[in-house]
Amino acid sequence: MIRSTSWTHMYQAEVYTHMAVAVCLVVMLATGLSLVQAGEGAEFSGSVLKVDQSTGKFAVKKDGGGTRFTFVANEKTKFSGTGLASLKDLKKDDHVMVLYQVQGSQYLAASVTKK
Repeated sequence: MIRSTSWTHMYQAEVYTHMAVAVCLVVMLATGLSLVQAGEGAEFSGSVLKVDQSTGKFAVKKDGGGTRFTFVANEKTKFSGTGLASLKDLKKDDHVMVLYQVQGSQYLAASVTKK
């Protein structure tokens, strides 16, 4: 009997340890997501491949690599840099740095800076 009791306590301790690790991971993930949503965002630099004025979307290919993102600009997107005041001024082959946030399945451009 003593043996089964000690095994039970060891099993319970292991379960509690796994639960604690899982809770910590969930908290870290939630904190990371809230930082992105709170305006921290992520940066992506590259050259503009395409601009679609009608949908407010533009595609940027990372310099020296194959990574390509399609971003969505809206009324809150800030534009800066030489000759860049709005999406209308963005042209193919412009070199830009995009600060973006992921919202659902879209990459929402918070700011676009022409370099």
